[in-house]
Amino acid sequence: MNTTNRLHPPDPVREAAELTHEAAAARIHDANLDRLRQEDQDADRIFPPGTAFTDALVDDDAMDRIGVATEAYGAAKHAAGRMDLFHRLFDGTGDDDLPWNG
Repeated sequence: MNTTNRLHPPDPVREAAELTHEAAAARIHDANLDRLRQEDQDADRIFPPGTAFTDALVDDDAMDRIGVATEAYGAAKHAAGRMDLFHRLFDGTGDDDLPWNG
């Protein structure tokens, strides 16, 4: 049952700000992934095609796939001693990288 929490009522403005922030991060992840696909066959092989991170914002199955793919890509890059490539997937998505208006 979904009940309203009286101590923390829904805040549509904050929720919109959070969604905007998540969408910006997803677009950056997708751009980073696109660049990685061009130089790393593992990125192209492991991640779903297209805008996988953006798709995951609105599709639970896509979210599951991106979680599995991110974990598999991290394991592959760790085994290859190329965690630098894995870390590049997250370039520009840190807390200090994106504006927050929430």
